[in-house]
Amino acid sequence: MTSPPADDTAGRAVALAVLIGASYMFPLYLTGAVGVAVRTDLGLDSTAFGAAISVFFAVGAVLMPVGGRIVDRTGPGPAVRLALVGAATCLVSVAALGGTYAGLCVAMAVGGVGSAVAAPVGGMLIARGVPPGRRALAFALERSSIPAATLVAGICVPTLAAVLPWRAVFLCAAVLVALVLLLPVPHVGRAAVTSSARTPLRPLAPLLLVVGMFVLGSAAATALSTFLVGYGVFLGLSAGTAGVVLAVMSAATIGVRMLSGVVGARVSGRVVVSGLLFLGVAGFLLLTVPLPVAALVGAVVAGAAGWGWTGVLGHAVVRAHAGAPGAATALVQAGGCVGGVVGPLLMGVLVEHGSYAVAWAAMAALVAVAGVAALANRRILATSDEEPGVDPDKDTDLTSERTSVRLSGTGNATKGAAVQDGPLTGVRVLDVSTILAGPLCCRILGDHGAEVIKVEHPEAGDGMRGHGQAKDGVPLWWKEISRNKRALGLKLSTPDGADLLLRLAATADVLVENFRPGTLERWGIGPDRLHEVNPGLVVVRVTGFGQTGPYAGRAGFGTLAEAMSGFAHLTGEAGGPPTLPAFGLADSICGMAASTAAMTALFARERNGGRGDVVDINLLEPIMAAVGPGPTVYDQLGEVGERHGNRSTHNSPRNTYRTKDGRWVAVSSSAQSIAERVLRLVGHPEVVEEPWFATGLGRAGHADLIDGHVGGWIAERTEAEVTEAFEAAGAAVAPIYSARDLVEDEHVRETGMLTSVPDDDLGPVLMQNVLWRSAGAPGRIRFTGRALGADTDDILAELGVHAPEVARLRADRTVA
Repeated sequence: MTSPPADDTAGRAVALAVLIGASYMFPLYLTGAVGVAVRTDLGLDSTAFGAAISVFFAVGAVLMPVGGRIVDRTGPGPAVRLALVGAATCLVSVAALGGTYAGLCVAMAVGGVGSAVAAPVGGMLIARGVPPGRRALAFALERSSIPAATLVAGICVPTLAAVLPWRAVFLCAAVLVALVLLLPVPHVGRAAVTSSARTPLRPLAPLLLVVGMFVLGSAAATALSTFLVGYGVFLGLSAGTAGVVLAVMSAATIGVRMLSGVVGARVSGRVVVSGLLFLGVAGFLLLTVPLPVAALVGAVVAGAAGWGWTGVLGHAVVRAHAGAPGAATALVQAGGCVGGVVGPLLMGVLVEHGSYAVAWAAMAALVAVAGVAALANRRILATSDEEPGVDPDKDTDLTSERTSVRLSGTGNATKGAAVQDGPLTGVRVLDVSTILAGPLCCRILGDHGAEVIKVEHPEAGDGMRGHGQAKDGVPLWWKEISRNKRALGLKLSTPDGADLLLRLAATADVLVENFRPGTLERWGIGPDRLHEVNPGLVVVRVTGFGQTGPYAGRAGFGTLAEAMSGFAHLTGEAGGPPTLPAFGLADSICGMAASTAAMTALFARERNGGRGDVVDINLLEPIMAAVGPGPTVYDQLGEVGERHGNRSTHNSPRNTYRTKDGRWVAVSSSAQSIAERVLRLVGHPEVVEEPWFATGLGRAGHADLIDGHVGGWIAERTEAEVTEAFEAAGAAVAPIYSARDLVEDEHVRETGMLTSVPDDDLGPVLMQNVLWRSAGAPGRIRFTGRALGADTDDILAELGVHAPEVARLRADRTVA
């Protein structure tokens, strides 16, 4: 289960992502920072040195897509350690093998292998360990790790290299990277189990456009970095001066990325990216001016812009492909590696031939074209935090305790959602069930912070929409039972519908369904298939009689469970017919039990390596547990309970009694001391002295006598007088309430058992509050039940389904 992304977990996820980014890029920038010394030792020209650096990116570009899938499969712990081991190994390899050109290339290749795993880790950590409204800034911080590594290399390394041999510098860096291995990996287990190597990266067209922009940004920034640090020939810079200039560019890049993270959380992502692209155009045009100051300013501006737009693009891609964050990050980072190959090679040739102005002008033209393309791209460069349940107008500061939920379509207005919405914050639940038990289970999970997506038939909807009373055509029970659930209309029995559910399941933690056994399997979306796309998915299957056994295929309803459990047999007046409850008792008990089962399975998932389980729960067993030990009593004593009206077979007094003013009260005396107080209160202390009164069974055997004394005393007093006297005596009594009485009760009001929730259709709606409340993460009601399909477009967009495809699906009646 995804741990609730509390501030410490989210902060540690970001910090570790930053450290990993800095670590795996450090070998490259160390090589650039001591490039003068390395080239002198090896007698290399600029082109050869640039080619050696390009090996790092070339290997990374080839292996990174594989690394992304590895990250999605293994989860954060193994991937983080593998990445850091790769970085440390590369640093040691440079120190050991860098005395020859071939050795330097081999060391760079080792670094490329490490980067293939390290690059996707940061995106995965943030995608799964940081709440949605805070990810824009988190990604900006993570992407700032690369210029931060450059800054350290530019300022510290030349100074250190003046004191120590350059090989010793690499060994010192290897020790620092190795120390990062000792840090605890934040608990973001969902990343390891909700992604799959089969999760598609779609839509491909805008994704490839973004990869192209990544190639361009990385090529531009690495070319400038190589130009400034590795050579500085054009400006005649010393290694120290070039390092300072690079440090300025790196500091500017960090500033640009942080600013883009803040801005990107509030405005369109394509505005941020296109703005940075056109800023890059200005920087490259300045580089064409044959003046040192113009060249320096242009390099700083263009380099900062280049790294800046790649950072925003990285966030956009991971957001659009949340089902496989490692693979998505790897793809765009592979594009960055391609740019890293092109950039140093390009600069190596330019340094030898001095064709700067033409090259920078060509780069400016390419970046301008990319800027126009960014403005035209409306899908993958949507609002930077346009994620499930996030309102960009709300506070998204990384230090804030709150994100927000944005709901679109016909339904509720925006409701804020705190990170502390409950202990299940960060868990995604698919409610594929109908009527009561399954929906109640998911309502409880949603009340405690889980993001719940309600999947309904696009035409019929959930039968709960027609249950109970309505006001002006608006179903009232639906507003309560489907609160905190986004609404998706989807026909699962069609191939398209089944495919969409599988894609959605790849991003989820729990799926709750209550179809007859074999139905999901017939549609190709049974547990085995679901676990193929998401090995960590917990599947809760609610049925009338279970998945196996002679009755498995029968229609199952709560009434049948109430009948078969023994409840109806024990309920009713002696000699009268068995009595059923006037409400969904079996369904409700099962729904609460199913929510416990789901949370138990999520907890178990944390202990068994991230493997999700299949929970088989039926309507009959939970109410059997509530009815009591009847089977055990029959097994051991051969006795079968009978109906006794409101009396108990275990103690007395236990009944309902009418007061003088026509009200009814209930008395209970499960404890011996309470029974004694009641009989003394009603004026019959002599009964307490009877030997049979000393046990509950003895009192139950004399219920007629006891009820006569208690009922007669209560009948002579009003409800208020009875309640006051019982309370003074320390005895147990309660008025029998209607819904009106419950709403007007001062204790119910003051303790918040009922709460008023805003609703767009009905205005303020009074409903039952969250079932239990804890001090640290109490849970809350964020919004009421939604209209059928109110969130379909948004949810499908998050899966990468474009508007024309949604229109086709809607025309086919696959979605609503």
